[in-house]
Amino acid sequence: MAEYEKSIELINEFFTIGQSENFSNEIFQTLQKIINFDSGYIFYTNPTRLEYSYNPKTNDINNIQGNYLLENLKIKNTIFGKIIITGNYFSDNDKKVFRTCASIIANITKDKEISKIIKMQIQALQEGYEKVQKNNKKILESEKIKTKFISHISHELRTPLNSILGFSDLLGNEYIGKLNEKQKEYINDIKISGLHLLGMINEILDMSKIEARAIKLTLREFEIKQAINEVINIINPLLIKKNQTLETYIENFKIKADYQKIQQILFNLLSNAIKYTPENGTIKINAYKNDNSAIIEIEDNGIGIAPNNHKKIFKKFEQVGEIQENSTGLGLSITKELIKLHKGKISLNSELNQGSKFVISLPQ
Repeated sequence: MAEYEKSIELINEFFTIGQSENFSNEIFQTLQKIINFDSGYIFYTNPTRLEYSYNPKTNDINNIQGNYLLENLKIKNTIFGKIIITGNYFSDNDKKVFRTCASIIANITKDKEISKIIKMQIQALQEGYEKVQKNNKKILESEKIKTKFISHISHELRTPLNSILGFSDLLGNEYIGKLNEKQKEYINDIKISGLHLLGMINEILDMSKIEARAIKLTLREFEIKQAINEVINIINPLLIKKNQTLETYIENFKIKADYQKIQQILFNLLSNAIKYTPENGTIKINAYKNDNSAIIEIEDNGIGIAPNNHKKIFKKFEQVGEIQENSTGLGLSITKELIKLHKGKISLNSELNQGSKFVISLPQ
C-alpha cells in the first residue's frame, strides 16, 4: 500500500509537464519514475497523427513482444489512442498505477493537442488579420487616388461647363441682343444639356466623397422658402421644355441645416420628378413644420414606382421601370445619404402609373 501511495505522489508530476517539443519524452520520463519499463509507445487511432515513442524497439503495435502493459487513451469513453510500455516484469501495483497514469496522460495529451490547434488557429488568424490590414491599406490608398482623380477631373470638366451655362444665361436673357424663337429654343436646349451634364459630374464626385466619408455639413439657419425658390429657378428650363406645371405650398419658416446640401437634395428630387412625369404633367412641393421636424414633400403624377422597387431605387446605379433615363443612377442614393447626414429620413409613397410622393423629414 505504501508503494501505491508513493506512486500516487509521483503521478502529480504529470501535471507539471509543459507544452514543449519534448512533450512525449517528458511523459515517459515521468512514467519511468513511477513504473520501471524498457520502452514506451503512444499510438493514435488516426494514422495521420504523429506517434510518440520512448526507447523504441518497433514502429508497429502488432510487433511488440514480451511483457507489456496496454491501456486505451480515452476522453468521455471516446478512444483516441493507446499507450504501451514493455519490460521484463510488471506487478499488480504497476498495472493499477499504469491504468491511473493512462487516464491522466489521455487528458494532458488531449490538452496538448487542443493547445496546438488553438496556436495554429491563432497564427492563422494573425496571418489573416495582417493580410486584411495590408489589403485594407491598399484599398484605402487606391480610394484616395480614385477620389483625388475624380475631384481633379470634375474640376477640369466643371470649369468650361460653368462658362457654357453662364454664357447661355447671358444669351437667353437677351443681354447681348434680341433673339428669335428658334434661337431661344436652341439656347434653352444648351442650358438643359449643360445642367444635365453638370448634375452627372456632381453626382459622381459626391458619391466618391460619401464613400470616402469626406463630406462635412456646414450647419446654419435659413429660410426654407428661399432655398426651394432658388432650386425652382435652376430647374425652370426643364419644366418649360416639358410644359409641366409646378404647384407650391411653402410655409415661411427657418431650418438649421447645410444650405447647399438641402438645395442638392431638392434639385435631385425635383429633377427626378420632371424626368418621370409626362409632358403637361403636374409637380407639387409642400414644406411645413410638424412638431420638431421640417417636412418637405415632392409629389408628381408621373409613371410611379411599384412597391417592390421602393427600396431598390435608393441603391447605387439602380434604375427601375420601363423608362431608363440617361443618368448615373446615383441621384437618389446620394439624396438618401445627405438626408442621413442631417439625421433625417426619406420615405416614398408610390404605385405604378399613379405618380410618386417623396417625403423628407429633418429633425430641428
